[in-house]
Amino acid sequence: MTPNNILNMAMLKKLDFVAITDHNTAKQLQTIQEIEKAYDFIVVPGIEVTVAEGFDVLCYFRTYEDVIVLSNHLERYLKKEDWGPFSQSDQVITDIYDIELETYPYSLRATTIPYMELYHFVQKHNGKCVLAHIERSSKSALLYYSLSDIPFDGVEIQHYKKEEFLSQHPEITQFPILSSSDAHSILRLSEREEELELPEKSIEALFAYLKGRD
Repeated sequence: MTPNNILNMAMLKKLDFVAITDHNTAKQLQTIQEIEKAYDFIVVPGIEVTVAEGFDVLCYFRTYEDVIVLSNHLERYLKKEDWGPFSQSDQVITDIYDIELETYPYSLRATTIPYMELYHFVQKHNGKCVLAHIERSSKSALLYYSLSDIPFDGVEIQHYKKEEFLSQHPEITQFPILSSSDAHSILRLSEREEELELPEKSIEALFAYLKGRD
């Protein structure tokens, strides 16, 4: 899952939008920013944050500068010793040639930031909060809140579960829905399977689509 491998696979899949959202940090995004100019798709910089309540939130931004602000802010909330099955050797940061530069010394597995604090911080910095993989039996916001109780900008459902899940929860169809591969390995990057109704291929058009619940 090095930067070049991710973007090359996205090119082979003929994707239009690729969101790079490492868990609880944006340390690798500087390299993504350097090499993305060689590709024709839109890279959406972001972070997947595991909030204090225990679920995951995809935080998308228009600019790399804004996502770095969130990344720096999150460092004070990291559960630095909560490694679980992982170790420092799993947290590799590479350069534009996919050569290892360093490893991140503290666990990036989870944070203690409450969801509402995260949401307001992201909004303040012109970002969007999408509730990640809400169809799952773990780390889904639906396990902790009713969607009528919290603000958000959209929901994410993995493509292969989407039809079944929406048939069980038709109320969710009123919100912006993204179908993500949630890929933790190269082979899990999704094919180009469906399209959003956007007026143009741009990050501004995507952000205009993401208007969920205030």
